[in-house]
Parts: sequence; C-alpha cells; structure tokens
Amino acid sequence: MIAIVVGAAYFEKLAIDYGWIGEGARVLQGAVFGAALIAGGLQFARRGYAAYGQVMAGGGGAILYLSTYAAFTLYSLIGRPAAFILMVAITAVIGWLADRQRSQGLALFAVGGGFATPFLLPGTTDAQVTLFTYDTILIGGTAVLAHRREWPFVNLVSYLSTLLTVAAWADRFYAPSAYLRTELYLTLYCAMFLYIARECRRTAGAAGQLVWMMLATAPVAYYLASLAILTDHQSALLVWLVMLMLAGAVAASRIGAGVGLGVWASVAGPLLVWCSTVAAQGSRREGLVAIVAVYVIALLAVLERTVWRDEPREPGAADIAWLHVNPLGLYAAAYLLLYRLSVATTGHVAVGFAVWNAAIAAALWTRRPMLAVNFLSVALTLAAIATALLLDGAAVTAGWAVEGALVIVLAIRQDLSWMRVAGVALFGVAVAQTIALLASAPPTSQVVLLNPRAACAALVIALSYLLAWFVRRAGGAASRAFGIGTALLTAQLVTLVALTSEIDAYWAIRDGRVERQLMLSVTWALYGTTLVIVGLVRRYPPIRYFAIGVLGLTIAKVFFVDMAELDRIYRVGSIIALGVLLLVTSFVYTRWSTPIDDRNGRV
Repeated sequence: MIAIVVGAAYFEKLAIDYGWIGEGARVLQGAVFGAALIAGGLQFARRGYAAYGQVMAGGGGAILYLSTYAAFTLYSLIGRPAAFILMVAITAVIGWLADRQRSQGLALFAVGGGFATPFLLPGTTDAQVTLFTYDTILIGGTAVLAHRREWPFVNLVSYLSTLLTVAAWADRFYAPSAYLRTELYLTLYCAMFLYIARECRRTAGAAGQLVWMMLATAPVAYYLASLAILTDHQSALLVWLVMLMLAGAVAASRIGAGVGLGVWASVAGPLLVWCSTVAAQGSRREGLVAIVAVYVIALLAVLERTVWRDEPREPGAADIAWLHVNPLGLYAAAYLLLYRLSVATTGHVAVGFAVWNAAIAAALWTRRPMLAVNFLSVALTLAAIATALLLDGAAVTAGWAVEGALVIVLAIRQDLSWMRVAGVALFGVAVAQTIALLASAPPTSQVVLLNPRAACAALVIALSYLLAWFVRRAGGAASRAFGIGTALLTAQLVTLVALTSEIDAYWAIRDGRVERQLMLSVTWALYGTTLVIVGLVRRYPPIRYFAIGVLGLTIAKVFFVDMAELDRIYRVGSIIALGVLLLVTSFVYTRWSTPIDDRNGRV
C-alpha cells in the first residue's frame, strides 16, 4: 500500500509535468481511487482478511488526504474552509472504520491525520480559536475511541501532536495580547490529558502504564508554558498561582499530601522570585493578597486531611513537611515584599504569624497533640525570626536562648527527635552568641555584673541548669545522661567565660593590666577548686573532669603568662596562691574519692 500511495503521487506529478489530464480530473481520479481502496478493504475485512483489508483502507484514506491537499495547495481548486471540512470528514470516516473494524492501526492513522490537517493547510493569518477548538474536539474524540477499545497508544499520539501543534502555532503567531485565551486553552488541555492519564492508569497491561507515565508529564509542560506566558503579566500570574494552589489542595485531598506539597513548591518558587523583583514593589497589595491566599489554601488542605474528616488521618511525613514549609516559605515571600519598606514591619508580621500558629496549636492541643506540637514549633521559629528583626544585642541572644530551651522541653515531653535537634541547635546558637558577646569590647560606661552582657549570660546559665533538671526528671534512656552532662558543662563554660569577661572589662576601663592577670588566675583557681568539691560531693565525674581542665588551664597561665608579665611580688603571690589552692584541692579529691575502712583505718 505504501508503494501504491507513492506511485499514485508520482503519477500525479507526471500528469502535471506532461499535461495528460486537467487539474480537476487529476483530483477526482485520486479521490475515486482512494474511495475504491477503502471499499475494497472493507470487503476483504468482511470475508475474514481483517488485517489485509484494514491496511488497504488505510492506504485509501492516505490517497484521499493527498487528493484534498493537491486540490487546495497545488491547484487552488477549493478554498481553505472546504479543504479543512474535507480532511475532517476523511479523519472521521477513518476513525469510524477503526472503531468498526477494531483496528488500532487505523485509529492511529486517523488521529495522526486529524492533527496533521492544520499543517497540510497552512495559512498566513492567526486562527487560534479555530485551531485550538478543533484540537480540543480531536482530543476528546480520541479519548472516547481509546476508552471504547482500550487503545492507550492512541492517546499518546494525541498528546504528542497537541504539544507539536501548540509549539508550532506559538512560534508563528503568539503575541502577549493573546495570553489569556492561550492560558485558558492550555488549562483545558492539561485537565483533559490528566483525566485521560487517570483512565489509562486504570487500564490493565504495560501499555496503559507506559502511556500513563508519558501523559503524567502534561502538568509539567503546562506549568512551564504558563510561566513563560504569564511572566510579563503580574496580576494574571498571581491569580494563576492561587488557582494552581487551589487545584493542588483538591489533588492533595483525593490523592495525597505529597502531591499537594509538590504543587505548593511549584507555586511558592515563582512567588518568591516575583516578590524579590523590583516590579513587585509597586504591587505589594496584590502580592500580599496572593501570599495570604496560597497560605490559607494550603493550611486548609492540611487541616482537611488531618483534622476535619470523619476519620482524620494520622499526619505523615509529607503532611508534617507541608505544615512547616507553608508558613515559613510564605513568610519569606512577605518579607521580600516588605523589608524595603520597613524591617520593623517584617518583624511585626512575624510576631503576628507566630501568635496565629500558636493559637492553632492551642486549639488542637487536646484533639491532635502531634499536630499541635508542630504548629507550636512553627510559632517558635517565627518568634525567633521576630526576635532577630525587632531586637538587637543581648536581647536577641536572650530570646533565642529562651525559645531554644522551650523547644527542647517540648521535644522531650513529646519524644520528638527532630524537634529536640532543632531546639539544641537554637540553644547552641544562643550559647555561641553569648560567648561572642562576652568576648567583645565592653562600653566604657559598663557596670560590673549589672549590664546586658552579664544578664544574658546569667539567663543562659540558669536555662542550662533548668534543662539539666528537666532532663533528669524525664528519666528514661541512657541518652538522658548525655543531655544532663551537656547542659551542666554548658553552664560551667558560660560561667567561666562570664567571670573572665567581667574581670577583663573592669580592669580594661581602669588600665590595670597587672591586677587583671592576677585576679584572673585567682578566680580560675577558686572556680576550679569549687567545681572539684561540688563534683566530689555530688559524685558526678563530668564536673570533676571539667574542674581539672580549668585548673590545668590556670597552671599553664600562671607559669607561662603570669611569670612573664607580672612584677615580682605579684608573680610570687600568684604562684603561692595557686599552690595553696592546688594543695587544698588535692587533699579534698584524695579524701572524697578514696573509701576508708572505719574499723581499722586502712584503705
């Protein structure tokens, strides 16, 4: 049949070259020949030669396409509307034959011919509505035929042909003024192919699954094309993002939170980029409305899945991740819109957002405690951000320390490892900030111990002791011992640094270099001795080991710093004082760490 079709086309060429017959007769003979092949093919199919007859009928359809093409393009015997109607009729006939003969080959030929018709009848003017409406009808007809006969590959041809048609039209005719109707048609195509993909997934067999995976790329193609179209139309882009999030919420309810989270990410990304542009500064109101809308839709989707259903589901990993990234990501978008206007405003927004999430946590605390804890952790994170934006210096560090300690307590009570890690990280940052603050140069007006730096250090020390006490009360796993030791040693470290800082600040203002070194050595030695005694009395080795480290540092300082820098009398005093304290410490250590047999006095 391929040979016959090629031969017929070659015969038409010879007839043109030598003028054997007129133009109308050439077209007519081709149409008659094509119709005859179709009729002959049907006869063979009726007599039991189905494949043979179907191939013959397909060849006849190809000759009919060729004749119509020649009548319009080569001879101008008919106009474009008539040629278009004829090709549509040929497509319909071949599709009908495919359905009747149960021939997937004829169906593929019909679908390919239908989508090829606009390419065979090119024009110089834009006919987008006609072209895209025609493709819509063709997609629908193909889906009906594929569903009736379970021919999934027919839908794949329809999908690929649609992509090619839209790309070819856009390359020639697209203009920014056509963005709205183009977007509407693209949305319709995406919805149709998603429905078709769903039907293919239900089809048994590898073919249906393969076609489903191919059609599942339709949302990606739609998403990329929509971004390209709407980038220059700010209001339309924001509306589209909100509508996309609404579709994602519906999908999350029906399919799963993973789909909703994926759609949220595809919405939040462009929204963050848009908020960071200069153009967004002139559309703050519209941007904030879009941010709030996306946040509310996503929040409602999470609550619908985990709270409001008759049988609410336990939150999975995707639900928890969505619950966290939704408020934090969209707050970041709001920050990008507002920070040029006022950083304080962004801080107040963070406070409001934190209070809102805390209120949700309070409402869910008895019904859904797991969700409540996660909402509360979001509130604490936003509170930490607000602290950094609205406060400065020691106040920021103090706020972070309190929030970190609170997160750790909540995590231990709910037995949430990830939350405990987050709390430890935040508290660790506060400790590091405290040490950095104590190491910075003090103001000349600083009062010893009665200043913001010392107050911040005292708060961190107190919180460390409280955490150690709480972890001890919680009891349980061996990891508790590590937590208690870490908290207590943190308190000792910050205490030692705070004492050192206050001594440095006091003598720096008074220019007492010699007195400073002597006082530091004595203070470190006394502190180390005190910790040794406490560690022995409480029978807690970590404190003793820390104390030994402090004493070792003191010894190194006396012999390598004080002996080189202090005057003779101060040098002697420093060494003697250290020696006395070390003797006392050694005696106490020996007395408390060695058991004595009271009956005979022997060890």
